[in-house]
Amino acid sequence: MKPRATSACFILALFAAAPAFACQGRPIVWDIQLGASLKDLPGGFTDHACGSNGGPPGRLIAGFAAFKECKPDSEGLYEVAFRYDDEPEFVARALEQTRAVAMCEGTKVFGFPVVPSVLLDDEGIVRGLRLATDPRGIEPADRSNHWALGNLLKRRYGENGWVCEDLPEIPGETPVARFKLKEVCTKLLLDGANLTIQSEYYHRAGQSFTDEFGNVQPNLFVSQTWFEIKQTPGSK
Repeated sequence: MKPRATSACFILALFAAAPAFACQGRPIVWDIQLGASLKDLPGGFTDHACGSNGGPPGRLIAGFAAFKECKPDSEGLYEVAFRYDDEPEFVARALEQTRAVAMCEGTKVFGFPVVPSVLLDDEGIVRGLRLATDPRGIEPADRSNHWALGNLLKRRYGENGWVCEDLPEIPGETPVARFKLKEVCTKLLLDGANLTIQSEYYHRAGQSFTDEFGNVQPNLFVSQTWFEIKQTPGSK
């Protein structure tokens, strides 16, 4: 307990002196490099768990090194989900540092809440990363923009070279306010890594913002982004 108390005091002092710098140095998903080994992975992440193809995390595990406690996928890769360290956020809230809270809040990419995960091969080498927008606890007005994360991820890796196609239509799906998006885009990077971005925004069959009696149903729509970067077989 004593080392943690010392750490907390240091963070308190940091926030009091310069809240804008409170989260600088905290590792994020982009600090994980393809081809890295377990020993090269940054510390500071928390709540490691078996991943579910970008969905909600499953069983908690002790850390990345315990990846073999998870079930491998059809390619023999182990998915481990994780979260960013939330201690700076809690300290910022206690000190009512609004700017620092905004910077440190949750596990986000470009301001969108996400579930990040790393894909490891049997030797513990990073072969891929996944991100999926996280709808848990998000207000409908904020969740409605989750499809837009795909556009920001495209810009990160360069807007040119993407090959996009519409996903199959399912009977009964309808646009949200005249706008509907169901597409998957792929791109091959010069280093041989494959990128995939799937973006969706629509009403499923039977969904609408109001029912037949005029009652508001603000949550009944799909808005999400799924992203993956993965090394091609044989690449190093």
